[in-house]
Amino acid sequence: MQSFVINLLNGVSYGLLLFILSAGLTLIFSMLGVLNFAHASFYMLGAYVGFSVAAHAGFWSALVIAPLIVGVIGAALERSLLRRVRVHGHLPELLLTFGAAYLLGELVKLGWGLSPSPFKVFARQTW
Repeated sequence: MQSFVINLLNGVSYGLLLFILSAGLTLIFSMLGVLNFAHASFYMLGAYVGFSVAAHAGFWSALVIAPLIVGVIGAALERSLLRRVRVHGHLPELLLTFGAAYLLGELVKLGWGLSPSPFKVFARQTW
């Protein structure tokens, strides 16, 4: 029974994560009209920035600082590149965000490396 509950909670948490990703993608497309392929890469960047901030300043600081940093990077991408390409239609936007996704992935590999990093569990609960 305990295994069932753990698997159920894992499935629900994974489903909620997918919902957050898809809701954000839908919101960006409906408000800006941009097909943003870099959306998931920004989530990945936020996770790595949050990991680094949590290692130095604590979990609660990372919970505030990481989204702000990633939001500033996303706003800079939108203001500097996407606005210039918007007049040319959806295909150039799509190519630009696809390239941004690739670039963000490679920058994360350069910054944090390819090997796994140990993560201290924030709240460990024993049943």
